[in-house]
Amino acid sequence: MLIKNLFTTSQLPFHKWVHGIEKKIDTDTVVSVDMYSSSRSQVWLRPIFLLLLIGISASADYRLERNVVPTFYNLTLSLLNDADKPTVYVGDVNITLQVVDTTSEIREITLHADTLEIVLCELYNESGDLLETPTDFQANSETQQLRVPLTTILEPSKNYILHFKFNGQIRSDLAGLFSASYVDAEKGTIKWLGVTQMQRLNARLVFPCFDEPSFKAEFQLHIGRPEGYNTISNTKLLSSINESNNRSMDHFEVTPKMSTYLLAFIVSEYTARGNKSEFTVISRPEYYNKTQFSYEVGSKVLPAFNELFQQTYQELGNEILQYASSPRFPHNGMENWGLIIYSDAVLVQEPGYTDGWSNKEFTIRIIAHETSHMWFGDSVTFSWWSYFWLNEAFARYYEYFMAHLLCPEYQLDQQFVVRQLQLIFATDAVNSTQPMTSPEESVQTPAQIANKFSSIAYAKGASIVRMWRNAMGHDNFDAAIRDYLKQHHLGNTEPQDLFYHLKQYWPVKSELVNLDQFLYDFTEQVGFPMIVVNASFENKQIRVEQNRFLLSPGDGSDPNIRYTIPITYTTNLAPDFQNLTPIGYFSKVVDVYDIWFDEAIDWIVFNLKQSNYYRVFYDAPLLNSLQLALHKSDHSGIAVENRAQIVDDLFSFARVGYVDYEEVFQFIEYLSQEVEFIPWYSTYQSLQLVANRLTPDQLPNFAKYLSDITSAVFRKLGASGKNSDSVLDVYNRNQQVAWLCKYQIKSCQEQVLKQFLNNFQKPIPDYRKTFYCAVARTEGYIKILELYREEAYPTEQDLLWRAASCTRNYTGHYQNEILSYSRTLAEKKTAISQMYQQNPDLVTPIFIMLSENITQLSEALGSWAETAQVISDLADYFTTREQHQLLSYFYDENHLLFGTSAETLITALNSVESNLQWAHQRLGRLVNYLSLRNGSSGSQSMVTLYMVLFSTITGLLLKP
Repeated sequence: MLIKNLFTTSQLPFHKWVHGIEKKIDTDTVVSVDMYSSSRSQVWLRPIFLLLLIGISASADYRLERNVVPTFYNLTLSLLNDADKPTVYVGDVNITLQVVDTTSEIREITLHADTLEIVLCELYNESGDLLETPTDFQANSETQQLRVPLTTILEPSKNYILHFKFNGQIRSDLAGLFSASYVDAEKGTIKWLGVTQMQRLNARLVFPCFDEPSFKAEFQLHIGRPEGYNTISNTKLLSSINESNNRSMDHFEVTPKMSTYLLAFIVSEYTARGNKSEFTVISRPEYYNKTQFSYEVGSKVLPAFNELFQQTYQELGNEILQYASSPRFPHNGMENWGLIIYSDAVLVQEPGYTDGWSNKEFTIRIIAHETSHMWFGDSVTFSWWSYFWLNEAFARYYEYFMAHLLCPEYQLDQQFVVRQLQLIFATDAVNSTQPMTSPEESVQTPAQIANKFSSIAYAKGASIVRMWRNAMGHDNFDAAIRDYLKQHHLGNTEPQDLFYHLKQYWPVKSELVNLDQFLYDFTEQVGFPMIVVNASFENKQIRVEQNRFLLSPGDGSDPNIRYTIPITYTTNLAPDFQNLTPIGYFSKVVDVYDIWFDEAIDWIVFNLKQSNYYRVFYDAPLLNSLQLALHKSDHSGIAVENRAQIVDDLFSFARVGYVDYEEVFQFIEYLSQEVEFIPWYSTYQSLQLVANRLTPDQLPNFAKYLSDITSAVFRKLGASGKNSDSVLDVYNRNQQVAWLCKYQIKSCQEQVLKQFLNNFQKPIPDYRKTFYCAVARTEGYIKILELYREEAYPTEQDLLWRAASCTRNYTGHYQNEILSYSRTLAEKKTAISQMYQQNPDLVTPIFIMLSENITQLSEALGSWAETAQVISDLADYFTTREQHQLLSYFYDENHLLFGTSAETLITALNSVESNLQWAHQRLGRLVNYLSLRNGSSGSQSMVTLYMVLFSTITGLLLKP
């Protein structure tokens, strides 16, 4: 039933509506507002401002009852003219409800509404007869629920229509329905658009609804808008009807059955590229020629998913798929069914600026991610936020592996290991981590729901999905996923629903592995294991034990958690890094896992291609043999992922004291022959912690070491691009030049300056940030400033400002550039941090420069709080006792100026002390090693590796 929408609502101020309000605190301590009728023929309800409530009970119930469920929303939103842009709207929604509870009398309906002004509520039966006009609402601002008491008893198995008229605000934040703007390129005028973001709990900000993922329903949307604008939504536009006062009403097709958080629309002056009835990219008119690449990517991604899932997008229930860009958006993209909204940076390729390899990779990955959600998330949706990973783990997995299938030149299968798996290990090895699956009762409040939107759901989830797919075989996994998606189409699921299908296709017999236990261990438990590998009997026996890996064993984490671990390995006897099927599973209920060989092995590598979610600790002889193998031709065929794994694991073990950094630096001498991006990425990610803790006196020896181990890769890549470069060569050159020039390696500086001064041409977009920063450390600094002042493109301007701030002329840059121009706060803070981060040997003089006139800095930054934060950030790079004393003296002399922000300085002092103690405990032998190494007479090829015995440490690790 469609009830005619009335938009002529009274605009009386709130205080004139209020009459005889009776505050009645019930058991839920909710304020009840009694409404009244203004006439016999017309019922008007005074507005309810849902957030103006008091005394909410700490035991509030955040979940809705399931005695009635919505099946259909007929929603009309009319944006009202207001000067240059609409800021308010009026709404009308008819919610078709079905009574599903047959055990009790239903005398009220509870749903969500947040910050809306309710003007009218009516209850109809399915024939369209008005049953009553409820007035005694109960609104709970904590739970954002609206209770509608009824005099009518709702009958089982019958449909009803709950009708609301309401008013809402177009918000200035990035939630619900919000505004965004841009400057028209031709006319120079500001253009306005209205954009939606309903996830997580924001649909209730836009209209009254059952705003939980399991309350799926169909939606039909009608948008009233001023002339000159157009509207797009989840489904095809049915018609646009001109109305009076230069307004139009747009009517859209009914959506598939979906969750409220997927409803979306944009009101704008955008134009479309592509077939409006199938697939299109929608953006502002001047971007039309800059969306060709993203359109081509989408045109490939969609049919690829159709083929993979063997259930086409159209078969899901929506004919059209639209990608739309927004100049202002809280995420890279949002998977609204049929209308995926992206930030401009994803869809728009600015020629010569944002069309480099890394920009295009970003576009490919995000488009693959969001498009996969049409199946994982939109068609099949988690039943509650505690299972959020059921959406995002798969989307992040396909972000890399569908993109790899379509664009193998990016080698995203390899990049996944270092940019997702190794990255998430640090998050998952501390007490603040969380399981992928949380108990439902622990995820109730908005804050608890927000906590599930973490990298655990995304990066760990994707790593676990990758482990499953490799363990059970790609064909088996794909078949299981197809069955899962088809069985639960338009439904809601829990992990057990997925596990059922995985187990149906798992190739291993149940007596070899307890699949329920295996699936549980990595989804409902926190953390991950490390396996400890020892060789005996002349390298014919390998013994494996396990422990939970923790970065801070004393932080309250449970060290006794154990896991069911898939075991993969290969040896020098028959190297095979392609077969990722486990040879067995290390059960959590046994203490050791033994492997016997008929013939002695030279080396063994576990966790092939780091396919499984754990670290590997090799005893000293095995690690020594691996180092020798890596020095041989082609690194003995050891896969790049495993080379990166060994490096990352070693640095992590050194961080917690299982090995010494001296042994790690001895081991990675093998890198003097390494030219591949993936192992170098792991190395540089891990080196950062150590490099940041070295004193200025120690940096020259570190720089010499860095120069030596990068000899082969820098000889191959150099400081300028080559026609033969692969994508990963481009990425690798970036990180090599960034590190080598930062630590004043002469060969790097000379090549960069020569390239810049001789026949200078603007570098490719991928390389500019690194190249310009390196140049700014030389006499090219002035030229970089000139480029900055001449540049008109905003993101390039920002890049050049950051690059100029890499200068070693810190006093001139600070006085003449940072303080002498009308820079924004962000620009000033960026420039200061760039100066010391990019010149670690200048940390002390930069601190002295800033502290000598701290009032000047405070005036430049606009507050003492910002000043305290800048000093604190700089102090994080202090590495000597003398620097700590400087900071202490600074605090004693100036803390009264900072007021309450002096606490930030105290925290900084404590952090410096902790960093100094860590360096004293961890880096002593390394410092000696670097000093002796660089003081010796010449050749330091270090082909052989001396490794100290780990018997004591390993014995400690094996203790429960």
